[in-house]
Amino acid sequence: MLRLLAITLLACCLSACANAPAFTARYHTPPAPEPIAQAHFEAGISEVDITPPPGLPKAGFATWAKDGQGFRTRLKARAYFLRNTAGASVLILQTDLLAGSPLLHAALRERLAKSIHLPAHSLAITATHTHAAPGGFWGDDFYNGHAANAAGLEPTWFNFLLEQLSKASEQAYAARRPAKVALGQQEVWGLTRNRSLAPHLNNPGITGRSDDAARKYRAINPKLSLLRIDQQQADGHFQPAGAFMSFSIHGTGIPSASPDYHADIWAYLAIGSGRLLQAHYALDQPPIMGAFEASHADVAPNAVPGLLGFGEARRIGLGIAEQAAALFQRLDSQLQDDLPMRSAITEVNVLSEPSLGAVSLCEPAVGAALAAGAHEHRSPVLWHLPFIRPGQPRTFFTDTCQGGKHWLGTRWLQPLILPQEEFPHRWLIQSLHLGDTAWTLLPFEVTVQAGRQIEAAVADSFRTQQTPLTWQVISSVANGYTGYATTADEYALQYYEGGHTLYGPNTARFLAAHAQQQSRTLLAQGSFQQLPPTSDYRLRTGLYWPEAAAPSGAASVSTPTYYDPSIGQEDYWQIIWQAEAPIDWHQPLISIETRHGEQATWQPLRRDGAQVDDQGFDLGIRQLDAQRYQIRWYNPVFNADDQFRFRITGHNGAATRFSPAFP
Repeated sequence: MLRLLAITLLACCLSACANAPAFTARYHTPPAPEPIAQAHFEAGISEVDITPPPGLPKAGFATWAKDGQGFRTRLKARAYFLRNTAGASVLILQTDLLAGSPLLHAALRERLAKSIHLPAHSLAITATHTHAAPGGFWGDDFYNGHAANAAGLEPTWFNFLLEQLSKASEQAYAARRPAKVALGQQEVWGLTRNRSLAPHLNNPGITGRSDDAARKYRAINPKLSLLRIDQQQADGHFQPAGAFMSFSIHGTGIPSASPDYHADIWAYLAIGSGRLLQAHYALDQPPIMGAFEASHADVAPNAVPGLLGFGEARRIGLGIAEQAAALFQRLDSQLQDDLPMRSAITEVNVLSEPSLGAVSLCEPAVGAALAAGAHEHRSPVLWHLPFIRPGQPRTFFTDTCQGGKHWLGTRWLQPLILPQEEFPHRWLIQSLHLGDTAWTLLPFEVTVQAGRQIEAAVADSFRTQQTPLTWQVISSVANGYTGYATTADEYALQYYEGGHTLYGPNTARFLAAHAQQQSRTLLAQGSFQQLPPTSDYRLRTGLYWPEAAAPSGAASVSTPTYYDPSIGQEDYWQIIWQAEAPIDWHQPLISIETRHGEQATWQPLRRDGAQVDDQGFDLGIRQLDAQRYQIRWYNPVFNADDQFRFRITGHNGAATRFSPAFP
């Protein structure tokens, strides 16, 4: 994920934030209410837009990122509310964000306990790990300071996310109906590869050579896991409503140079699978499909080298979408009208509780290999420097807890600049048992083999309790972000992933021990939550949310111009729009209309059954200056007789505008 700053830049960044106003908050977690039995299994689904205005720092590529200038695909949040006949409930929030957030979780669980009586253990915030959404909403100064290209928690952005996620949750709760569900899992090959093969092969029992060009395509987690939801309609029949799914692939199909907000490969997966299912079942609207990370830390998109960008992201995302739609359809005959559900969540403060049984964590430290960047997103110059270049572990003074890790800035200077309490140290560990499947949600990027270690520990808890277990999901970057979790053998080689395993070589074992203990207790005693009654935060801020521009009173739309495709760039039509009023960026804005002949009536353009608008993946907008915008239609339609035009919906009292007809 993160290309951390060199140590001098860390110091500058911290000093720049030192005088910024602090964000302070206290959130309360009430006891979980007792479940109340009901006659039917029910489910509700909702989708909201979380696209912010231009100007916010984007998280994932650190200093190499760009401030968002507009969007190519919108950022979404999707809520899936389930309640079974025993009264047990689960709320999955799927977000197009780099990661979940314990701060957001604390604020949401307080709100939702009041509004929909949701137990805290039932709430999960998952993420796609896109590297093109803003950061600055986490519960620690470390990642608020260093995950994006500018530092600090952005309070307006945080409050916007809180409002939109609350809205999605409450809308899903209000939309609940009698429902049927089905669970399925299948393997997807050829669209991902292991980006850190040498550490993966260093694990015991893993065979192969790092110079075997084909080996990286097998060193992955190929499992696509899905929970399908069908809702009862007014006439009594059940109709597909949506699904949440988990898959292992980094949200890095598009380079850091892009100035757009976007959901990366995940936009094509979610939108594409919904459209395929809409066509297959002849639905009025596409089912709401949401996807989030599994054990993806060393798994990258299988993009053609040198062609990272929207074209390759589209190919890979739509390829996974086809597999997801096929899995959804295969569950037609497996729908059931109830689902056993258990959930548990535990907050572990690892500064005060660094051990569980015989497994102990180290004091957190940033590894020098982190500054080099991951294989397909290498940091300029730094990648080649001694002690920073991946695969060069320390060979002297290795008798410390962090072993072969070279500390960025040395083990003596780093703690002076990065105190322990600024690292993420309040971890949310969560287990969801849905039917005969187990979903373990962790605030880490978990490697393929670390995920297998955790799966083995959870499976042992099911064997101990003599409970059937069909399959598992280890979900990365859920409910927070704490860097990476590699196995000890992967950590030993100190590639990027090992350098970003902050708490040392025992991190995966520690997580496995907690997941096993939590799952065993959940099976024996039922749903529970181990959370403090209050959660207090005091965080440095950075103020980046733009002030609304004053109405200009003048509006214009240029004549559309066509641009040919080039390497890494799709073809497009472009207009320049001068707006007379501010834009609400999370509201629908742009669409394409068409007519067949100059005397015909303009109609919304539909392509493969879907309207061409900014809810898909082929219309984008960037801000050029105060109220002047560049709007593009990518991968446009061509035929002999039809004409097209851009339609721009007016916001804040502005009139709807249209471009001149083209071609």
